[in-house]
Amino acid sequence: MLFVVFYLPFLANGIVFFQKDTIINSNHSLTKVDSIVKLDSINVQEEDIAIKKNSYKLSKEEKKLRILNNNSTISLDYNQDVQNFIDYYTGPNRRLISRMLSLKEVYFSLFEAKLDKYNLPLELKYLSIVESALNPRAKSRSGAVGLWQFMYLTGQQYGLNVTSYFDERQDPYKSTEAACSYFLDLYEQFGDWNLVLAAYNGGPGYLQRVINEVGTYDFWKIQPHLRKETREYVPRFIAVNYAMNFAQDYNISSDSVYLRFTDLDTISISLQLDTKTLSELTCIDVQTINHLNPLIKNNVFPVNAVITLPRHAIDDLSINMKTACNFINAVENKEILIDETRVVYNVKKGDYLGKIAEKHGVRVFEIKKWNNLSTTNLNIGDKLVLYVPVEKKETNNSENSTNEYVVKQGDTLWDIANNHKGVSITIIKQLNNLSDNNLIPGTKILLPRI
Repeated sequence: MLFVVFYLPFLANGIVFFQKDTIINSNHSLTKVDSIVKLDSINVQEEDIAIKKNSYKLSKEEKKLRILNNNSTISLDYNQDVQNFIDYYTGPNRRLISRMLSLKEVYFSLFEAKLDKYNLPLELKYLSIVESALNPRAKSRSGAVGLWQFMYLTGQQYGLNVTSYFDERQDPYKSTEAACSYFLDLYEQFGDWNLVLAAYNGGPGYLQRVINEVGTYDFWKIQPHLRKETREYVPRFIAVNYAMNFAQDYNISSDSVYLRFTDLDTISISLQLDTKTLSELTCIDVQTINHLNPLIKNNVFPVNAVITLPRHAIDDLSINMKTACNFINAVENKEILIDETRVVYNVKKGDYLGKIAEKHGVRVFEIKKWNNLSTTNLNIGDKLVLYVPVEKKETNNSENSTNEYVVKQGDTLWDIANNHKGVSITIIKQLNNLSDNNLIPGTKILLPRI
């Protein structure tokens, strides 16, 4: 009995088997077709029987992605959406990948250890690039925070606490542990990693509703029915996997070396102190302190906070703890001034505390505290003691190619770019992996050093 195989690309399963007088279609049902197909009446050429060799040539991206896919339990599929984002990350946004190649040295060993602990695919480490561009202080317009962008309630569900002093969503260790637990729960619900990724972005409830409406658990079939951000999420993730693994093929190299410490320790101090005071105590710059302690808010360590520092600094503090506490108290009592100067201000006609505070860059409650004022009433000629911040000039640091900028109320990307010579909106968006122009006051973004 003779069988002939035809390749029909418009069919879902691709191949239909023809037997004389009978078709076995893609749904495996039998249909009599004596009047349609008579193989002995057809002169079939050899090249029409099988797919010509090399009739479809794989692109270099698809070939390389197949290598990654063969070594992953996540389906790293190739399609035009994925190709578009590969072009984006290896082209216009190659600077982001360059920066990620540097920052991965800081975070990926932690991510891999936690993912391995929970027997999760190691490729999930790249999700933090899509989520936060490896910025533990990242905050989205919807309120998601940290490397893994936990919303407040989801963070609470997975043990991440938020107080006036701390936000554990910004803690690389605790948030990664929470993310792994969340991945496990999502996989238990959906049983497919692409669906897990979509649920991580859009929420499991939303994804389940779309699945129910479309009637399939095949991600690529429900993809067109998802909202834009979630629709693009999996292709972005696959493209980032690709770009991080094959960056050298596009002449993308690691950015300048970021902070890396292998010998760290922790200490608890029985007094409240801010990062500036700790910097003076330890001779470690504020940027490094913030990098090692991303969970603190408002640059303040509360009483008995656990502080992470290089081991040599911890050893010095431990040996000289009494002296350190005396120093902290002296700073608090303004006996020692850090980055500020003492000014005596004469109250003039029309002055009030709010006006004076705004003019000198201080707070009303601070003026009242410094001068033992019980009310806001002032008299012309009164003398007020103010401790005014000293503006420090930026110093060039060859080890860092970026500055941190805190977004202020009313700031726009255009304003920020316009106020920093040589900086464009495109550069700001690429450096911080911003998908739109929305900014949240208080958010820290990175600006290039020009």
